[in-house]
Amino acid sequence: MLKNSKQKNCSPCCKMDDSDSCALPLSDARAGQRCKVAGIEGGRHLCARMAALGIYPGVEMEVVCAGCNCPCLVRVHGCTLSLGAGLSDKILVTSAFQ
Repeated sequence: MLKNSKQKNCSPCCKMDDSDSCALPLSDARAGQRCKVAGIEGGRHLCARMAALGIYPGVEMEVVCAGCNCPCLVRVHGCTLSLGAGLSDKILVTSAFQ
């Protein structure tokens, strides 16, 4: 058994599909834009935490406020969530209308 080994790759549920190569960080999205989660750049714990909040690949969300190095507000599954600037850089999204 390896001690203190940390997995740097995302778990399969968080990886981007090759067809989502044009994905951008959530922090680059504009307010009012509908987008779809393409992947999450993080380890298993981050992916699990985002899944618990309802954010996982394939989910559509509406950006309420973003892009000002402040918490990003998104509406997903009928709830409004506040995500820190660092976290919104790790969530990759594409346009919901592709």
